Amino acid sequence: MSVSDIFLLPDGRLRAGWRVALFVVVFILSLLVVSLLVSFTSQVPGLVLQLVIILVATCLATWLMVRWQESAPFMSVGLAWKPGAAAELTSGMGVGVGAVWAVTAIELAIGAIRFENRRVGEGSSTFDVALTATLTLAGVFVIGAVMEEVLFRGYVFQRIAEGSNGVVAVLLTSLVFGWVHSSNPYATDLSMFNTTLAGALFGIAVLRTGALWWPIGFHFAWNWMLAVVGHPVSGLDVAQLPWEIVSASEPVWVHGGSYGPEGGLVASGILTACSAGVLRLLRTRKHDLGSD
Repeated sequence: MSVSDIFLLPDGRLRAGWRVALFVVVFILSLLVVSLLVSFTSQVPGLVLQLVIILVATCLATWLMVRWQESAPFMSVGLAWKPGAAAELTSGMGVGVGAVWAVTAIELAIGAIRFENRRVGEGSSTFDVALTATLTLAGVFVIGAVMEEVLFRGYVFQRIAEGSNGVVAVLLTSLVFGWVHSSNPYATDLSMFNTTLAGALFGIAVLRTGALWWPIGFHFAWNWMLAVVGHPVSGLDVAQLPWEIVSASEPVWVHGGSYGPEGGLVASGILTACSAGVLRLLRTRKHDLGSD
């Protein structure tokens, strides 16, 4: 094997592993550039602006890599609107909503959580506050879901699958996905495990459908419904609704405590069941992965 064979494929492109490494470099540079541009027009960015910055950097790095190394359009990372895309998106959303209600119902049934009222501002009706918060949260979590799925299950996921296989792609990206969330407030070993489990669910869905629509749908609906119901989301209290869910019993590892259900054992069971369902029910279209 020559030195060039270590780096290049017969068609002259970099080997998959090197393309993954290059994507990381391009993403970091894109993040720095976008953050610098934003800094000229904004003070310390809030949560929404931070998500937008990462989304723009992710899309820019992805576009550069797919055009430069794959000679393919941006949508080839799993965003092409093919027949069945709408069904996959809505299916993911439906399962995500159902999963949150299943977790909530179980935790209520065992007395692990309870609902409490929050005070709304004077002159504001409960309905108006709830509606505004629900719509605002929807926008925030759409941005977050698209950003994280393109970043973790897009170009990098596809190149790992190309260079090894889908199992390795699911394993590696899920572990990184869990680790990235380890710095969230109130994170625990169990919350990292559950986030890794969710990453595996999303990766399996990509392998089964050949697209990002199902995991985007589930990811958005899971986070959004957690917040709307009143749970913390990955340790963040992002909702300003007239109600909230608080811990009602110990041990915290059952329901997740201040981290939210993603830090509890109940969510572990629900996410495992969802993964089994995806493996069983979603059709396999592995040959479509990464096509336009």
